[in-house]
Amino acid sequence: MSANSAAFDHVNGFRWRQGDPSLAESEARLYDLGVLRSVLEESVEIAVADARTDGVTWAKIGDALGVTHQAVIKRYSKGGAR
Repeated sequence: MSANSAAFDHVNGFRWRQGDPSLAESEARLYDLGVLRSVLEESVEIAVADARTDGVTWAKIGDALGVTHQAVIKRYSKGGAR
């Protein structure tokens, strides 16, 4: 099993609003994905801060996240645009 498929299985297994009778299933899924996106972004912010504390370069952080080091600096450096 690849990392992507394992992560996808976890995402598909998350049920917070699904089954809520006041929402269409597609709407409930969007709520669930919104919660996951928020938590994931917070986790990435913490991991980036930890990596910087450990001396990991912006270039290596960018490589790990699949973006340029400039994008990582812009998004995660103190005072960076958000």
